[in-house]
Amino acid sequence: MNRVLIVAGGRQTGERYQQALGQEGFQTAVVWNPIQMVEFCRQHTPDFMVVDLDLAELGLWSALQAVRGIGTLANIPFFALAACANPPLFEKARAAGFLAVVPAHDGSRQVLECLRREVDRHRSPVEVDDEGANAVSRDPSLNRLRELARSIIETALSLRPRIDEYGEDGPELFGYIENSGQEIRRRLNGVADFSLHDRELRHDFRNMIGSVTGFAELILMEMGLSYESIEGLTRLRRDSKEFVEILDMQKAEATA
Repeated sequence: MNRVLIVAGGRQTGERYQQALGQEGFQTAVVWNPIQMVEFCRQHTPDFMVVDLDLAELGLWSALQAVRGIGTLANIPFFALAACANPPLFEKARAAGFLAVVPAHDGSRQVLECLRREVDRHRSPVEVDDEGANAVSRDPSLNRLRELARSIIETALSLRPRIDEYGEDGPELFGYIENSGQEIRRRLNGVADFSLHDRELRHDFRNMIGSVTGFAELILMEMGLSYESIEGLTRLRRDSKEFVEILDMQKAEATA
């Protein structure tokens, strides 16, 4: 998770925080009022929001409720920027679900600390390397398959917030992709060097990667997919195609 929407009450504040977060690797966007915030969130899915409390009198609280009403953003973490001490306003912000209130003029470091804590807290188990996941094999084909498996898992993780786009059966279909990616990675971590010449082993991997390809293609048939979903699902197909090509090369070597 690294996409941050900054809702700034002034251009100087927005640009300062956009620069500070961007330098630390976060992908940022800036809007300038609560209406723009809601419109942005209807089209995009940020992972975090940094909101200037100077906008409190411009419909901020109802806009926050509207954002929370968007299915994929129901639990998005909010952080508040405050230009001056205002205990009643701070209390209202916390009641509205803000995780922290920091000084707007010099709070970029505090905001970064808050964001990093949330990134660590919400990190999925698939983002933590399994035993052997980073092992470097003497078998270049096995190394590449492990890299592709990791890419598939990370792509699926990035697509999960968009699952509502994938139709009535989308969650079930997407679950097959996630489960297959996890199983491929688990099996690869236990594969010995130069063992992909084994026909049954290749057959098992073909079945698993076929689930990734097939269900990604089914989801791509849905109307109204966002650019991010199309790009991610296409990447799954591309990684799956390369995965099969490597298995084919192993088959050719085994029969040579």
